Amino acid sequence: MEMVETKPDANNPAAVSRLASPGVSERSFVEALIDPVNIFASPQEVVEHPWFSDEEKRTILLSWARDELVIEQVAGRVMPDLQVKSRINAVIEALALFDPSAAGEYLSAVQAIRGNRKRAACRTLPH
Repeated sequence: MEMVETKPDANNPAAVSRLASPGVSERSFVEALIDPVNIFASPQEVVEHPWFSDEEKRTILLSWARDELVIEQVAGRVMPDLQVKSRINAVIEALALFDPSAAGEYLSAVQAIRGNRKRAACRTLPH
């Protein structure tokens, strides 16, 4: 990781702060926020990321949870008997480290979606 020195006050040359900036190959927060599934191999990588703040990690995981919830919801409506490969459980587990309340809300939503999918699948089975 490259360290960049800045002098915020030209009148006070002793006031030097050090800012850590990502290397050229590091992904930016915005890229991770927009498309976390293609930036990180797992939600645990977000948790362990060395230079994102806890708030940035929380925000990325919230974005990822929303995306996974949409996948669950669409699959449940279009093909209720299809077993979708979703990472929502792992995302919720990681999110719980930064925002337990939001993790609980997403877990409730997933349970409701999966319950609706099971009921819809039962209605489409021949009796």
